[in-house]
Amino acid sequence: MHLNATSSAVSPVSFWKTALLIFFSVLLLALPQAILLPLLDRDEPRFAEASREMLQSGNYIVPAFNHEPRYAKPPLIYWCQTLCYGLFGENEFAARFPSLLATAGTALLLFMWGFRLGDCRIGIIAALAYSFCFQTMQQGRVATADAALIFFMTLTGYTGWKLLHHEPPPKDAPPPHSVFRTGSTLRAWTFRLVVALAAGFLAKGPEAWLPVVALLVYARTWRARAFFFGWFLAGAALVCLWAIPAYIATNGDYWRIGLGENVFHRMISPMQSHGASSLGGYLLSVPLYYPLLFWLSALPLSPLLITHGKKLFGAWRADSVDFYFLFNAGIIFLVFSLMATKLPSYTLPAFPFLVLFFARRWVMVGLSPRLPVRLAAGMGIVLAAVAAVGISPALAAQITPSPVKVLVNEAKDDLTTATKFACVDFQEPNTVWEMRRVTKSYGETISKEEVVSYLLRPGSRAVILTTSLWRQCASDSAGLPAWKTYEARGFNAAKLSRIDLTLVVKGS
Repeated sequence: MHLNATSSAVSPVSFWKTALLIFFSVLLLALPQAILLPLLDRDEPRFAEASREMLQSGNYIVPAFNHEPRYAKPPLIYWCQTLCYGLFGENEFAARFPSLLATAGTALLLFMWGFRLGDCRIGIIAALAYSFCFQTMQQGRVATADAALIFFMTLTGYTGWKLLHHEPPPKDAPPPHSVFRTGSTLRAWTFRLVVALAAGFLAKGPEAWLPVVALLVYARTWRARAFFFGWFLAGAALVCLWAIPAYIATNGDYWRIGLGENVFHRMISPMQSHGASSLGGYLLSVPLYYPLLFWLSALPLSPLLITHGKKLFGAWRADSVDFYFLFNAGIIFLVFSLMATKLPSYTLPAFPFLVLFFARRWVMVGLSPRLPVRLAAGMGIVLAAVAAVGISPALAAQITPSPVKVLVNEAKDDLTTATKFACVDFQEPNTVWEMRRVTKSYGETISKEEVVSYLLRPGSRAVILTTSLWRQCASDSAGLPAWKTYEARGFNAAKLSRIDLTLVVKGS
């Protein structure tokens, strides 16, 4: 097999039918989970609410959460979510839809890349292996920036590979045959590279530029390296169209806090308890973080590395394509292994390169593509069916990760756009997201001693607190007005613990 030649046995019509089938299958199988689940953890409501506030304020330069600047991430994901709010309304599905599109888009890129490697089967295996592995189904469908980051990192790797990849020269072509494409094709692929570099940074930050390292190494000639470095600078210049106004608007805080604290600080110390706090704990976390979590993240296909490992790697001799894939994956693993802050999702950008390497080996040694395709597709179908059938009854039975959503739905007739609200001992970002579906006010944080006095202030007011604390406040204060109270049980998705909440509402 000539692995640098495009498959000639597949017609353009069949190619695009297969490509679109993969894209829409990945998209459709994610819909039940994206539509039915409330926003989870702390990151989803932070992103979703910041996008809503961006839309309401009209400030598309500096995102804000609960009326406070949010410097944690660049603005691309917020821009995408605001567009989706305009199409679908301000809801969970709209907040997650950019991630769904990015994940399906990554699958499409992997299929096209596999096809360009010489066999359509490589692309199909890689696309499905990435889309329906455990980690992608967990992180590739949520309202965060990760899916967009992975799409643009994959696009950077693919476009760079295409720019260096040369087709066999025509028989009558004068030597030497240029490694670069020429004319309009070169301009088109160069444009894609610049956009991928800029959009990747705007999605999550400088980690999006890690594939550039592989391109500079893989290029091997100074002319090619200068080519890529020059267009890298062009991508950085595009980023500055947002970065300079953001710097000016925040007196440098966006860059000082966003890059300094949220990027570099997490490299030297664990943030939000995600990682070990000591050198010994850090060293112990590395073997756990990679072999074990990677194994779980890559299910259901990771066991195939053992069951078929001898045939896959018994006579393996790495070529330049293998080197390119493994170098990209390796540099991602290396950088994130050096970070003190660790989350399983940090290594997900390496998966597109790894699944391409795996799929290529699988096809090259003559193994049937049916097994990995069936395993991956089966995983996606099963999870979609479970989500479609099981989520609604679970929410109805108060097995909900968002009891605040239940409270707001029950009290919506008593809440108004002018209602001011406060949180006491439950201060998760989900509270702001859910309450601001009704009110235009921003959340406050008060102590338990301030609950009654806060509610006695003029105007419509509401307080969210644990049920036990509200009962204590009610018993300590005799003769309280007959305020309306609503109770809901569920679990705190951020802490994975049961929680009983009460919403106390005072009319105007």
